[in-house]
Amino acid sequence: MSKVSVIIPNYNRAEIIGETIENMLSQTLPPHEVIVVDDGSSDTSIEVIKGFGSKIKLLKQVNKGPGAARNAGIKLATGQFIQFMDSDDLTSLNKLEMQAKALVNHNADIVYGPWLKAWMDDKVMRLENVVLQQKALPLSRTPLFWFLTEWSMVFQQCMIRKSIFTKINGYREDIRFFEDGDLFVRILLGGGKLVFESETLTFYRLNDFGKLTGNGQVNTGRAKAQAVFYQDMIKLAYTNIEMEEYTAHPDFKLNTAQALLDLEAANLVDQNLYCDLIQVAGGSPKSNYISLFSKRIKAGLVQRIKGHRWPNSYQAGALTSSQKKLIIDIGYKLIK
Repeated sequence: MSKVSVIIPNYNRAEIIGETIENMLSQTLPPHEVIVVDDGSSDTSIEVIKGFGSKIKLLKQVNKGPGAARNAGIKLATGQFIQFMDSDDLTSLNKLEMQAKALVNHNADIVYGPWLKAWMDDKVMRLENVVLQQKALPLSRTPLFWFLTEWSMVFQQCMIRKSIFTKINGYREDIRFFEDGDLFVRILLGGGKLVFESETLTFYRLNDFGKLTGNGQVNTGRAKAQAVFYQDMIKLAYTNIEMEEYTAHPDFKLNTAQALLDLEAANLVDQNLYCDLIQVAGGSPKSNYISLFSKRIKAGLVQRIKGHRWPNSYQAGALTSSQKKLIIDIGYKLIK
């Protein structure tokens, strides 16, 4: 039987971490272990986690950020597969079982499935709009190409073979934002095999239980990290032909232009960073205003026509009857 190690970083989520732990312990394939890495919480998180007794492995550390917390969990993990969970999110109860099977059957390194964004309060769920990734990424581009141009993912919707972390040296610990994106790029560049499954559902909670985007100081840090991420992708293109093709694409150029705009809005001045991005963007943020404005107009039209803003790569669609049952199975009532 597959052994899945669940790793949950936690920082000041006392009011919600217990529900996430319960969700993992209730899986149809019981987790091999649930490791909660508390990243220096100052609330009552430790007491809540300890309330689960021997069902949980608790690791406490001073606040080092999400990358360091996940790396600490990986080092402690003894399962063959890793399921990362944010401390406020949930999944369908078949998540571990179905995704472990997919990794084994396809000899893959990472599996991803459908997910949605929702507000969840008192066992009541209200969807933002649609389910994301009802189908696999279109085959017209590689996953890395999609990721660098118009698509993103969350690791809660995935399961990862543990051995891949040894190959790519785990998470970077010097960044607190975009660390998942950096890891995903390195997995794909390292030859990681990606596979899709459609039977599970991951629930990304929109409620603000101390999310990292809650204040201006953090938003400033996010703007800097976003720019550094694109700078790193540009540097990779110097030695990687595949990356060179992707960073030359108009959508990637617009992404770097938006990163420049966000840097200016945050009043961040870093000459080296600015010069690298402006070279790829093809000009200053002001010179890209028309293109960025056109992109927003297009997204608005998509919203009006489809009822959501998501590009085709997300393969977005309405909640199915079987997915509604997955919501009921975790004890939630669905409202519009």
